[in-house]
Amino acid sequence: LYRQIDRFKNNWIIIVIGIAVGSIVNIICILYLGKLFGVTDKVILTLAPKSATSAISMEISRRIGGIPALTVASAALTGIIGNAIGVSIYRLFGIEDEIAMGIGLGAASHAGGTAKAMELGEVQGAMASIAIGIAGIMTVFLVPWMIWLFN
Repeated sequence: LYRQIDRFKNNWIIIVIGIAVGSIVNIICILYLGKLFGVTDKVILTLAPKSATSAISMEISRRIGGIPALTVASAALTGIIGNAIGVSIYRLFGIEDEIAMGIGLGAASHAGGTAKAMELGEVQGAMASIAIGIAGIMTVFLVPWMIWLFN
């Protein structure tokens, strides 16, 4: 991570904005699709924090009235899916930028995505490591606020 700190410093604004937008879109999708498909409020509250790493998402779920054990399972599944198909999605859309790949994997797929990013390279791994932390912090604040906003 320390060897890539200059890349982060040079791109920090766009990185933070990208993670924020991704986090917001993820939460909105869960809230809207949950309502659209008639999912119970309990399940929506369980899934809303899933894109933070397990320890963070479990605590958010507990505090907002979700089912923490199921939140952890959904967070783990999110990481596994991101690890399995993230690179294929990048290829499909022609994404080759190392920073973007790392940020996307770390922010969207947390530990599973960060593991894949580490396999891809030092830059991707470093950016994923930064993204997992920033996305977790943002999710702590965004989920309760957005649930309040949508109710």
